[in-house]
Amino acid sequence: MTASEKKSDKEWDVFISHAIEDQEGFVRYLAALLTRLGLRVWYAETALRVGQSLARSIDIGIAQSHFGIVVISPHFIAKKWPEYELRGLIAREIDEGNVILPIWHGVTKADVIAFSPSLADKFALNTAQDEASEIALKLLREIRPDIYQKQERAQLEKLASGEATQELQKQIEDTRSELEQAQEELAQFQCPYCKAELTNRNQAPLDPEEKHWDTIESYVCGYQVFGGEVQHPCPSDPLFPRWEDFELHYREMTDNHWKWSCLAIGKTPMARKLHLPCGLGLTKEEAAAYIKERYDFYIK
Repeated sequence: MTASEKKSDKEWDVFISHAIEDQEGFVRYLAALLTRLGLRVWYAETALRVGQSLARSIDIGIAQSHFGIVVISPHFIAKKWPEYELRGLIAREIDEGNVILPIWHGVTKADVIAFSPSLADKFALNTAQDEASEIALKLLREIRPDIYQKQERAQLEKLASGEATQELQKQIEDTRSELEQAQEELAQFQCPYCKAELTNRNQAPLDPEEKHWDTIESYVCGYQVFGGEVQHPCPSDPLFPRWEDFELHYREMTDNHWKWSCLAIGKTPMARKLHLPCGLGLTKEEAAAYIKERYDFYIK
């Protein structure tokens, strides 16, 4: 029975049964290869959590995996705990059919027959004949033929080796670099505080005699800078003046329809850069309200 014929409600594609002594030299690498190829692998080193019941976790792993890889080695044969896992996989094999995928690791046919005649009768992969990467691809073909058939073998080899991941990472880094460069270029046309668009950039004289010229830039938000000096602040600038940073000066008018005029004089250097219009009104309050209205317009 292939993976495509099995029920799709299992949590893992494969359970790896092995002796802990084989972990360092083979099993850990095999689990990594299978994971890179896209399989969901129950592997004790990564699946078990501190405080969990070991027997219960293994039982769940066996029950919730489509297949069971059994790495038969001299250490596996000599230990009791792998035998516990093997019994669970054999029980499933009796009920469901082709579940166990054996790998011979440092053992002969005679060793396997002496350990389990039924296992010796199953076709097995052998680390004496194939490298781990080749074994991983052969396992993938049996466990997930849908993945195996979807891609060229060369691409699968890249996935197994991690080369495809490295290429993808490089593409991501190149894209990130291009994006950062584009953002830097875009920043030259945006207000540094609110990212409003640049509306005008021209050369203008710095002195009345026009001996020294520099760039004047204006933005949608009102921000203006000339020769590196702020001429009009951006409302998003943390130093943008507050209404309290202005002192109101009134003048009574006798030869005009309006009775009062009002000027807002900045009390701070930044406030003096915000040029508020003169307010006119029939009362002081009306004249001041006109200036406050213009100030509120800027900060919006």
